[in-house]
Amino acid sequence: MYADSMIAPAKGVARRWLLFALVATTTAAGVWVMARTVAAQGVTVLEVVILLLFAPTFAWIVVPFWTAVAGFILRMLRLDPLTLRRVRTGPGALPGSGTAAPTESLTALVVPVFKEDPDAVAARIAAMVRSLVATGFADRFHFHILSDTPDPDIWAREEVAWVRLQAEHPEIPIFYRRRESNTGRKAGNVGEFCRRCVDDYDFMVVLDADSLMSGSTLVALAARMEADPELGLVQTVPLPVLQDTLFGRLIQFAGCLYGPLLATGLSFWQTDSGNYWGHNAIVRLRPFTEHCELPVLPGRPPLGGEVLSHDFVEGALLRRAGWKVELAAGLDGSWEEVPGNVPDYATRDRRWAQGSLQHLRLLRLPGLHPASRVHFTLGAMGFVSSLLWLLFLLAGTVYVLAPDLHGPRIADPFTSPGGSRAFLLDVSLLAVTAVILFLPKFLGVVDGMVSRRRSFGGSLRLSASALTEGLFSVLMAPIMMLYHAVFVVSIVLGRSVPWEPQRRGGSRLSWADALRAAAAPTVVGVVWGGATLMMSPLFFAWLSPILAGLLLSAPLLRWTSSPSLGQTARRVGLLRVPSEVVPPREVSDVRSALRGGVEDRLLGEDHRYEEDPIEKTGVLREPGNVGAKHSLIAGSSMYNAERGLFDLRQGRPLLVTEETGDARSGRSATLLAAVEGLDSNRAERLLSLCVAPPRLVLTRHRLAAMGLTSSSNGAHPSSNGVPSPNGTSGTYALRVETDASLHRLVELSCSAIPTGGIEGLQLSPATGAEEAGLALVRLGRLLPAVVAVPVADPYPEEIARMLDDGALLRVDADEVRAFVASAGAEVVPISEAPVPLAEGADSRFILFREGHGLQEHVAILVGNEAEWPDPVPVRLHSACLTGDLFGSLRCDCGEQLRGSMRLFDARGGGILLYLAQEGRGIGLRNKFRAYTLQEGGLDTIDADSALGFGPDERRYDVAVRILQMIGVKRIELLTNNPEKVRAMEEAGITVVRRRPLHGTLNRHNLPYVRAKVQRAGHWLGDMLSQELSGD
Repeated sequence: MYADSMIAPAKGVARRWLLFALVATTTAAGVWVMARTVAAQGVTVLEVVILLLFAPTFAWIVVPFWTAVAGFILRMLRLDPLTLRRVRTGPGALPGSGTAAPTESLTALVVPVFKEDPDAVAARIAAMVRSLVATGFADRFHFHILSDTPDPDIWAREEVAWVRLQAEHPEIPIFYRRRESNTGRKAGNVGEFCRRCVDDYDFMVVLDADSLMSGSTLVALAARMEADPELGLVQTVPLPVLQDTLFGRLIQFAGCLYGPLLATGLSFWQTDSGNYWGHNAIVRLRPFTEHCELPVLPGRPPLGGEVLSHDFVEGALLRRAGWKVELAAGLDGSWEEVPGNVPDYATRDRRWAQGSLQHLRLLRLPGLHPASRVHFTLGAMGFVSSLLWLLFLLAGTVYVLAPDLHGPRIADPFTSPGGSRAFLLDVSLLAVTAVILFLPKFLGVVDGMVSRRRSFGGSLRLSASALTEGLFSVLMAPIMMLYHAVFVVSIVLGRSVPWEPQRRGGSRLSWADALRAAAAPTVVGVVWGGATLMMSPLFFAWLSPILAGLLLSAPLLRWTSSPSLGQTARRVGLLRVPSEVVPPREVSDVRSALRGGVEDRLLGEDHRYEEDPIEKTGVLREPGNVGAKHSLIAGSSMYNAERGLFDLRQGRPLLVTEETGDARSGRSATLLAAVEGLDSNRAERLLSLCVAPPRLVLTRHRLAAMGLTSSSNGAHPSSNGVPSPNGTSGTYALRVETDASLHRLVELSCSAIPTGGIEGLQLSPATGAEEAGLALVRLGRLLPAVVAVPVADPYPEEIARMLDDGALLRVDADEVRAFVASAGAEVVPISEAPVPLAEGADSRFILFREGHGLQEHVAILVGNEAEWPDPVPVRLHSACLTGDLFGSLRCDCGEQLRGSMRLFDARGGGILLYLAQEGRGIGLRNKFRAYTLQEGGLDTIDADSALGFGPDERRYDVAVRILQMIGVKRIELLTNNPEKVRAMEEAGITVVRRRPLHGTLNRHNLPYVRAKVQRAGHWLGDMLSQELSGD
């Protein structure tokens, strides 16, 4: 039984026999007409040669003709090319997928690179990450950048780009690996990944450096693979995008207009025995790894050695192993870029030509599916046919110009007996050939008119663009014929080519470069055209379309390489394609990035990611356990909230908007400022913008410390869905009726020990916008207090001007909620280095950054990971400047840190996570404030509460994620804190045993230890029984 998207094998064979019959019949008819023409006066050796050259050349153009006809019929009837059932169309409409999204699988998106532009590659990855996040299934995908770049300058830029990607897009794990040697070229690069990660992923999407795919397409591909367990590979149809030169735009237009038609026909003929094009395709990883190792051909290159074009062979080997290989002709959202001028395009074809001729040596490989042998043959004919066509034309020229070689001169069609019949045969053959060559283009135009004319700018522009492309294709065909013919001859003569990165985008050729590249076509055109013009003007006229292209090759190469001509065509509406008329988000993002605009658009002009350009980061480039789940957060959509936090920390106000729930009022706006940093001048300016009395927003802890109670006026804490960083919190707002009261409140809220009450305050629950502002300042470890000023709608003139000038940022409360909820939800490795320690000579430091970019944490890996004990000793240590570095007697942190390191050294290794959670998560400044309160008699927990914080602001989700990325599942936890044990176990990390850590009790840390035991439930009872040290 076959999945809906497939047909029975017998039907697939029948379709291919139908194609063979149509091609054979059409070719036989063409050969018969040609034979009657050239053999009208008898058969000679030259005429036999002409027939032998004509037959395969004519057959070669007949194959795409019938493919286009089949595709046209299916598209007009809206039939799936595999099942012949009616299908829906549009993005994500993978024929017969039957599954909305992947549910169980994990897919690796691999990007092999070799001396590519790192910034361009990163821009494409970033666009795909954002697109995947929008689908809601980003946690089912991981990116892997597989570098074979030997140039240290380029690979340093690759690593910087990778670091930037991780920092800006923590939603999806992005790994980086670089090989020292380019063994096996791209196939070897991907093969190494397959062997190493075959147990970690279900599927693999192979992407070229210039590949781009939409998130919905990637999700649909993974769903299709899940739905059909017999499916080994699905190849999409990547359409050209982002072309600026005239040549690139011609290729782009042709690919977008005619590509879907031909792909539909190909899918119909191929059924489950399709081909692999090497990129923008998904494969089932295990069978691909087990069955697709490339053979090494006997002999030396170019026809021996490593196979240069690996993709056709890998598809054939996968099909030989019994796995289905499909072409997803109806799936949108797959793009690529092409070389922007003829010489660069021809350079790429030269490499492909060598690989395609190598494929002919694999035709006798045992067990190949017959369709795979056809793919090999047709691939080689793509280049051999040019040589055959050139030889056919040359033989025809000799036939006309040297009649002595074939007997009597050709009869005059108007005066000689039988001449009219011969002339009719000539005209008939010419007409049939023209139909076979140009009908596929006409059908493509009709298809575009019927279903996609608006996407090409309308009927008139589509028609004019098709005529323009048709004219240029006629002129360019003889140039490419000559290039390809030379390629085939050079390969047969033993000339190989090195593997070099493809030039993308193109550059304008100088006249010198154009003349150099067009030298051979120009010389051939001059000699060939001159000889025929002198000896047979009629034959010269017949050859004129071919000779025109050769004679004009230099200006054609020069002009078509021009970006300005390409953009002129675009401005007047010529050669426009759907990705320009209605640009997909992914294409727009990449275009903006390649033109330098994406950083400003996403990050703002005054926020630049700074990284040492020569830093060689190497940490966790592959996951220890890549199957670990990663949280999904909307990183780029929350950027305004991150900028808002930065502004609040700098003492600048922030405008927060929210839905009111009232259809008449719509959205409300509140101007917020953190009281920490709010000096008298800023407070006065804020008050000048008030249209209603300002409000001071505080936590209930801070209210109590200021001598106010949360029960005033019957107020209850707000509940607006804004999570506080530690999950604690009632949030209240005090309405202030006088400016003097506001100044006094700001002074009190910033004081470590506030004294003195204020009359005339009205207490009420905080609004959603007010609570959002308070959550931001708490996340930034500022004192949890903000001044809120309601703003009228429409905005006052000064606020509107500040918004327009960029002096004031506006952010939605929902963005703040998402941003605060994401805190610590994801971390990315930034850099690593070996650091020998006195207690742990074999130690490695790894720096991690939280997804929102605010905090950085260090993992210290002691010993050889392969020799770590089971369970692995682990210490979650919150940073303590005073205790760890200076030996403060107020706490036991430094003793716990050093005791952990000694234990790791004695046990043969372990992990210490040094977490940036100074002062139990309130920050160093507030820790010092708490110390002042403790001097007044409060214990450590009450001091934090008086400042407005919870009893413990720390979170351990960051520690959990770091341990998961390292691959640790069973631990011996060094802690006295039950919350750490609970956090590990709830996250699925097994705490096999807990080992206590005790410091030395003294009169300075006694209140601190007592509070941890009696108020927080820490297991430090034994420490309290110690005698006080130093007394």
